[in-house]
Amino acid sequence: MRGSHLVLQIKEAMPLRYNLLRLPTTEAIKNGAMAGRRIVTAQRTLQSSSDPFLGSTRFGGRSYYIRQFRDMKESIKMDKLDYESFNLYCQICSSRLAMAHFQSLTAPMIRGYLKGQKILDDSFVEWTNAYAKQVARDYDAFRNSLRTNE
Repeated sequence: MRGSHLVLQIKEAMPLRYNLLRLPTTEAIKNGAMAGRRIVTAQRTLQSSSDPFLGSTRFGGRSYYIRQFRDMKESIKMDKLDYESFNLYCQICSSRLAMAHFQSLTAPMIRGYLKGQKILDDSFVEWTNAYAKQVARDYDAFRNSLRTNE
């Protein structure tokens, strides 16, 4: 689109937390060298249409992935939704995400891990609520820093 900008994000891809807990530090770091490729492969698997700029690289002994900052696609104006519409939107997004994960190569492993774990739903709700509260605190701190810098 004429007059629009392309901004690419470069993010460091960290080793899997599982590897950090289970492997010696040097081995976990060595396995993390391909973390960018792992993230890119997972995003391509889970997304219906992938970011054309999505890629990975390594330099300085670290792994990174690159993506387009904003995809310039239309999106729903969340602040314009009433409660019922917002609830439906959340249900659709979560079901689409679940379907995408079901198509991934790790789906059988995840299913095996979750089998018989009845407290998982409660754990997800607890984590989600804590995360939402942290985001709100971070946003307040960000807004306060803007006021301080004026």
